[in-house]
Amino acid sequence: MAVARESINVEVESRTDTGKNACRRIRAAGKIPANVYGMGLAPFAVAVNPRAIDDVLKMGSGRNTIFRLSLAGGKETRDVMLREMQRDPVSDKLIHVDFARVDLSKPITVSVPVQLVGEAEGVKNEGGIMDFVQRTILVSCLPLEIPDQVSVDVSELHLNQNLAVKDLEFGEGITVLDDPASIVAVVVASRAEIAEEAVAEEEEEEGAEEPEVAGKGKEAEGEKQQEENSSE
Repeated sequence: MAVARESINVEVESRTDTGKNACRRIRAAGKIPANVYGMGLAPFAVAVNPRAIDDVLKMGSGRNTIFRLSLAGGKETRDVMLREMQRDPVSDKLIHVDFARVDLSKPITVSVPVQLVGEAEGVKNEGGIMDFVQRTILVSCLPLEIPDQVSVDVSELHLNQNLAVKDLEFGEGITVLDDPASIVAVVVASRAEIAEEAVAEEEEEEGAEEPEVAGKGKEAEGEKQQEENSSE
């Protein structure tokens, strides 16, 4: 399913004051500082209500949502998407965002999330576990053709089998930029199974060494007996 341009409109206020003190004042007023850039136009600073950003992120397309941005009191809107977001490391609250202008007629580069569908045969019946290696795929396409996600069926995977980027299916007009050979998901042996195999290998090695040790022991006894006989 491709991303549609959401009808949501995010209103921002232009700001001229920059710097840490200005940003603190903006946050104290219940908003967060932001920047708008892209398409070869001059960037400019704005302030936005963080709840509006949360509304965008709740859309099915998440960070890849194309939406409209408008200046408070103005009638013009601009198609944009979220590019950078900063959160407080303690509270996880948004503290800064960047909006990128979008030209709907030109391809853009975005990361699309991968969804694994089904339970792998190697997990269900062979004692393995699923290692989800690559959770997003880098693609290039028109803004309104961005997939919400790419789904891949893993039910036929056996132990030690994998799916790579080349196994994923995208619609027409979407160019995959990641290495086709990159592993997306693989069924691997569980840690318990690996530990059991390691113990079994150690036991085999110890068993192979015992006859050699026993032989050396008999050889030593024979040499000792010869020494006793010669001394007599």
